[in-house]
Amino acid sequence: MHRTYYSAIERGEKNLQIDTLQRVCDGLGVQMWQIMKDADL
Repeated sequence: MHRTYYSAIERGEKNLQIDTLQRVCDGLGVQMWQIMKDADL
């Protein structure tokens, strides 16, 4: 994934799909629930 894609996600210009979120979590070395627990849903 390209850095501009990550940037667009951070700015709210792109929606993040579950499989993409899993790839991000894998890259960060965290589990998805750790990211989701603090999300404003």
